[in-house]
Amino acid sequence: MSPPLSTVAAVAIGGSIGALLRHGTERLAAEAGTPGWIAILLVNVVGCAAMGFSFFWLESRLRRDGGSRLGHLHVRHHLRGTRGVLEEDPTIPPPELARAQRQLAIRSGLLLTGLLGGLTTFSSFGLDVVTLAETGQFAQAGLDIVLSLGLGVMGILVGLELGRRFLRPSRS
Repeated sequence: MSPPLSTVAAVAIGGSIGALLRHGTERLAAEAGTPGWIAILLVNVVGCAAMGFSFFWLESRLRRDGGSRLGHLHVRHHLRGTRGVLEEDPTIPPPELARAQRQLAIRSGLLLTGLLGGLTTFSSFGLDVVTLAETGQFAQAGLDIVLSLGLGVMGILVGLELGRRFLRPSRS
């Protein structure tokens, strides 16, 4: 089942803004004489903090079906008794529940997948690792860390080698 066009548009808009913010940060860092890797490190850390905050905000404010993914994380005790977040709220009429679900999908697409994904996919990786670890899937969390970093670096090396082999500079 494909997502509604409004969610796809939200992801596209957020992704554009996030990518522009990352580009702007890199340019400002270069103009300030800051090494590029430090700028990216700061973007990744800020992106991860924003991902955690935004994820909590969206799930705690817009989730109304009782199925929040926050129920598996250490922050769940702060939400006990909040109807609709960790437990189903039977008093919410179906049209209102459907509207909340649409808003959650659109805002999640705009902020999490789009803006923060465009700013840094590292924030999505960080959220995945924390979610796996806090649900007791420590081996998978460790595997995600090792494979993401190891294969990511290996992918860069392979890409560089393929570029060297197939995109030789023309000699004029």
